[in-house]
Amino acid sequence: MEEQHILQLAAVSRAMALQGVCPWTSLQNIDSMLRYIAGECQELADAVQENKTSSEIASEAGDVLTLVLTLCFLLEREGKLKADEVFTEAIAKLRRRSPHVFDPHNKISLKEAEEYWSRVKEQEKIS
Repeated sequence: MEEQHILQLAAVSRAMALQGVCPWTSLQNIDSMLRYIAGECQELADAVQENKTSSEIASEAGDVLTLVLTLCFLLEREGKLKADEVFTEAIAKLRRRSPHVFDPHNKISLKEAEEYWSRVKEQEKIS
């Protein structure tokens, strides 16, 4: 994966939501974007389940990713949070719940991974 591609997509999504470069995005709000995301997730599921071509699946996955990134910036535009908080929390949550993915020398079984994830998730709910 080319890291610059995800960075470019995030930058374009940011410009669409925060800088008004896209008239359609300028009209969207959190609720409308959530509806579009749900629809695109269904289209992605259909493409996968119907064994569409890799390019068709990639197109649908790209739509979902673009809309989710754009939603993060709409949340910022509407004063709910800074989009960077979403990215930071996603990494922090992975570090808490799946620390083994950050250490290539820490090989664990599926059972261990699931147990660790569940235990940490429960601890997070309590605190």
